[in-house]
Amino acid sequence: MNLKSGFTKLESSLTATGVFLFPLVLLVMRLFWGWQFFQTGKGKLINLDRTAGFFASIDIPWPKLNAMLAGVTEAGGGLLLMLGLASRVVSVPLILVMVVAYVTADREALQAIVSDPDK
Repeated sequence: MNLKSGFTKLESSLTATGVFLFPLVLLVMRLFWGWQFFQTGKGKLINLDRTAGFFASIDIPWPKLNAMLAGVTEAGGGLLLMLGLASRVVSVPLILVMVVAYVTADREALQAIVSDPDK
């Protein structure tokens, strides 16, 4: 067996392993992220007054309404992700919630990206 045929054999076995594991890896990722979103959304809904108070402290308008919207989006989106239903569609509102959360809760870090990137 020469080097080229050895690499060809290695490539085909790695490809076969990847084809077998790819759906399993996607399932595990979907279950993990779905569970995380569900837990945080459920936490927001169970502790709605505390969440609304936190939202008010970081100047989010209509804190109670936005706490409910974020909680329902995260909990419902997490459940749909775990079930594998409308995964691509539900990822859009989840991304929007995460972008808003990052921009509002960690505003200094976002500004530091532009003003002081070495920070």
